[in-house]
Formats: sequence, C-alpha cells, structure tokens
Amino acid sequence: MTIQEIIVRKEDQTFDCKSIQIDPKALAVPIVAFANADGGVIAIGVSDKTRKIEGVDQHTEKLNELLRVPFDFCNPSVPVTCSYLPCTDKDGNENRILLMEIPASSSLHTNQADEAFMRVGDKSRKLTFDERVQLMYDKGERYYEDTAVYGATIDDIDMDAVADYAKLVGYGKSPLQY
Repeated sequence: MTIQEIIVRKEDQTFDCKSIQIDPKALAVPIVAFANADGGVIAIGVSDKTRKIEGVDQHTEKLNELLRVPFDFCNPSVPVTCSYLPCTDKDGNENRILLMEIPASSSLHTNQADEAFMRVGDKSRKLTFDERVQLMYDKGERYYEDTAVYGATIDDIDMDAVADYAKLVGYGKSPLQY
C-alpha cells in the first residue's frame, strides 16, 4: 500500500484512517470491529476527516500507547501486525505512517467496556445482545444446543427416550442419573 493509495482510498469494510491523536480506548473500537468481521487495515497518522498526513514520528509516547491497544483494550487480545510506511507529512518533513493489519478472528472480541463491534461498510457498528450471541454461534464459540430452554423442567424430558438412549450407548445407571 502506498501513501497515494491511502490518501485516495475511501474508508470501507476493510480500511480505516485514524489521526495519531486518537484516544487509545477509541482505537479499540475499529480494531475489535475488524477482528469480528473480515479483518482490515488501519492507517494511523492520517487525519480521517481531512486526509492530511500527520505522521507518527513526533508522537513517540502516543504511538507507544496506540501500539498497546490490541493488548490493553481488546478482550481477548487481537493479534495485530504493525508496519511503517515512510512518507512526507503535511509540513514537508520526512515521517512515517503506522499500518495496523487486523486479521479476521475466529473469536468474538470486545473492547474494555465489554462492548462488541462489527465492521459494516465504513462504520464500526455496536452489536446488540442478540447480534452478539448470533456472532458467537457463527464463530463456533457458543452452541444453540447448549442454551437452556426457558421454563423447562425435568418433567418435560421423555424418560423412556432417555432410557433407550442410555441403553444404546451402554450407560449402566438409571435414565434419571443419566
């Protein structure tokens, strides 16, 4: 990816630009959203509003905070790959942009506030409880069969069927114990 491609590319399902001034907690949102969706790249050091090249080299402390975001503000941690792209910033100085490459994950990720997001088009959309549960089913982290049936009791179980099954699998104790 070149600087020119970053400047002209529109933010979309797999690409986002962020200012070096972004709050670390706020950066966790698109990282989590990309990990929960198809993965993507975040270019840090490029104003997402004006697309001016700010660079990251004059902001060492802030840069270090942002590099820790996938570990400190994402649960579980997101395995981000970071690289730097040399550039000339808006003031004409030699500088670099940080590229964070986020892979699609087989786990559900949340931010520090336990909120789940998904990348939809050019936005990181917060998931409702039902959408979050559905995503867990889709990723194989949760199984519908493991969900308790509301209002069900032991009396709702067909013990004759359980006895037949217990016999079939060689379980020697009573159906109720099974």
